[in-house]
Amino acid sequence: MKFDDSKIYFYFSIAVLIAGIIFGLPGIYSKAVTEPAIEKLLTQDADSGKLKQAYIMLRNPHIFAGYDRFDEAGAGIEYILKEFDNRVAQQKEFTSNDGMYLELLLLRRKQGSDLSIKTMIYFILLSLLGVTALAIEKHVNKK
Repeated sequence: MKFDDSKIYFYFSIAVLIAGIIFGLPGIYSKAVTEPAIEKLLTQDADSGKLKQAYIMLRNPHIFAGYDRFDEAGAGIEYILKEFDNRVAQQKEFTSNDGMYLELLLLRRKQGSDLSIKTMIYFILLSLLGVTALAIEKHVNKK
């Protein structure tokens, strides 16, 4: 008795491809739109308003760039977030010295975007593996 797994391979490939695209879109959007806008705000002539706006944009990262996923390198981020959240809430000024902390947050966001895109590539490769298995299954079932 032969089993035809073509439908399993087909639906697996489609589901994994859709998941990959969904995981990759936030990173692609961030790299194409959000990160350049933040970098523009963090230029050398950035005033308090621009720095504040950059922080507000950095404060709500996409799923892969969340600041709640701390590692050893980002251990100080929690303090930065609390301090800057207080400044925004109390309408305090941002200084040019805060730029380096905002650069750190931007770096973490970029790393999250890279992770998002690499996850998408991984899922697309899994989808291609499913398509290959589908082709092999169809070829074997023809014989």
